[in-house]
Amino acid sequence: MNYKRLLLVLLTYSLLINVNIYGQSIKIEGELRTRGEFRDGFRAPLADSLNPAFVNNMRARLTAFYETKEYRIKVTVQDTKTYGSTGINNTGNSLGLYEAWAEYFFSPKFSGILGRQALEYDDNRLFSSTNWSNTPIAHDLLKLKYESSKFKVHLGGAWNNASDVLYESVYDKGYQSLLYSWVQKTFENFTTSFIWVNDGFQRKNETQNPKTSIYRNTTGINVEMKNKEIPISFYTTGYYQFGYDRDDHKLDAFLLALKSHYKFSDKITAIFGGDYFSGTKYNASKNKDYTFNKLYGANHAFNGSIEYWTTPPRQGLIDLYGGIEIKTNSKLKFSGNFHTFSTSQKMKNRENKDIGSEFDLQVDYKLSPSLSIQGGWSTYLKNRGTEIIKKQEEINTHFPQWAYIMITIKPVFFSTIKEK
Repeated sequence: MNYKRLLLVLLTYSLLINVNIYGQSIKIEGELRTRGEFRDGFRAPLADSLNPAFVNNMRARLTAFYETKEYRIKVTVQDTKTYGSTGINNTGNSLGLYEAWAEYFFSPKFSGILGRQALEYDDNRLFSSTNWSNTPIAHDLLKLKYESSKFKVHLGGAWNNASDVLYESVYDKGYQSLLYSWVQKTFENFTTSFIWVNDGFQRKNETQNPKTSIYRNTTGINVEMKNKEIPISFYTTGYYQFGYDRDDHKLDAFLLALKSHYKFSDKITAIFGGDYFSGTKYNASKNKDYTFNKLYGANHAFNGSIEYWTTPPRQGLIDLYGGIEIKTNSKLKFSGNFHTFSTSQKMKNRENKDIGSEFDLQVDYKLSPSLSIQGGWSTYLKNRGTEIIKKQEEINTHFPQWAYIMITIKPVFFSTIKEK
């Protein structure tokens, strides 16, 4: 037995030597995340006839990363579940492949990535891995990228099928085609970026000619202004959408956003800003759509944590908000935000555009590099406008509130990469 242990140690040591000699990097890490939630009006006010829910969700991941001078590979397997959904004698069948991609470097600055991969750009409004969700987003595509210290260009494209088909068939799982380009330029005190996205869909109920498609275009810019010498910073966003929506209506929509941080000190920061999503008038033509679609971006990070407006109302959305962030030390952080919401277009038979307000509290505590705890509480102050949009007129509801505690454990099982 001692000889077998000695042989195992020698083989492992030999592997590590070879990895270092040939300039290879290997990292194997995991994630176990569980989030318990008290839902008493989450996403919509809860009718008095219903009882609040307490739900526990879990996500488990195992990631392997390998890199050389020529290429790198990443594979992540993932399992998600709601506690109790499979019973005590069934493992369920939710294990899947979240990411699996390979990147080849044609030069130190130019590379191509092929496979299933998460996309994140700018402040994650249009593309995000949606890490908050237990079922995050990943795309099957080819991405070409050029990156230097101050200039970056990404080009991506995808074509999807529902199965291993022999002829053109109906696809109804989302976009069938995707093309996008993203360019970012960094200057001394600000960074600017441009993005264009074209996603194509098959027309609904188009069984005779599934090749017939409709296309939606989204384009715009982001500008971030930040100077270490002054306490205030700004992040501005402007997007325009045109083409056709999923229902084949002519699309003409936009989004404008501004977010600012003011640092009173290294520990206290004030946050204020606003989002303006264009909307469609109640008496607009049925063939026209003026409501902005957020594509594949983050939902929980914008427009309130209780998630009433992850999808903006057809009338559009205006979100004006302010808050404060307090860091007591490197491990503990408190934050609070207040949102006031209204529609950008009037609702039918109502002059007032107000649809309520929201208050969010959050606490983050990092016990160690691999263990963190986050907790939060949110409430929504609804009004007549909320009831109209949520189709709850003349329905008595609970006082809307939602709370959660999330524990995340991210162990590193093996790594040859020196952490910075």
